[in-house]
Amino acid sequence: MSQNVDFGQSKPLGFCGLLAGAAIAIGVPWVVLSHAGTAGLGGISAALLSVLGVVGGVVLAVVAISLSIVIPRKVQQ
Repeated sequence: MSQNVDFGQSKPLGFCGLLAGAAIAIGVPWVVLSHAGTAGLGGISAALLSVLGVVGGVVLAVVAISLSIVIPRKVQQ
């Protein structure tokens, strides 16, 4: 059964996930901190939203890279 499954890496999936995670980890704090004054956010809420954006981007990147390694590339029946 294991001879019919190819677990080769899917590099485009991992690369796109890494780019999306980096964009979220950089973009969310940038938008939150640049518009915090006009939106009336306090220091704690702006910091919390920024940290959540960074953590969310890192989690997305790690999950995408992990799944690009474990998802089978080709399955023969």
